Amino acid sequence: MSNEQKKGGFSHDKIETNNFLMIVLILITIAFGGLVEIVPLFFQKSTTEPIRGLKPYTAVQLAGRDVYIREGCYNCHSQMIRPFHAETLRYGHYSVAG
Repeated sequence: MSNEQKKGGFSHDKIETNNFLMIVLILITIAFGGLVEIVPLFFQKSTTEPIRGLKPYTAVQLAGRDVYIREGCYNCHSQMIRPFHAETLRYGHYSVAG
């Protein structure tokens, strides 16, 4: 094997030692990846499907929901897992079915 580098083309040494070239190639790679992720979404009919039988909340239900959130009821009355000892001491043991 010889230690001679090939002339022309991109080599890792050339890319890694030239900051401007490295930045340009990184930006091209990120732009291409973004296009691959985003462009197909423009050709989809819808990204979400409506749920059959879903009805909007009534005014009373919305008011109750606002009170539930404002008073912090979701801290105790949720299925949030409390893995830390301090959270278990503060909010109590998590709910168990049954």
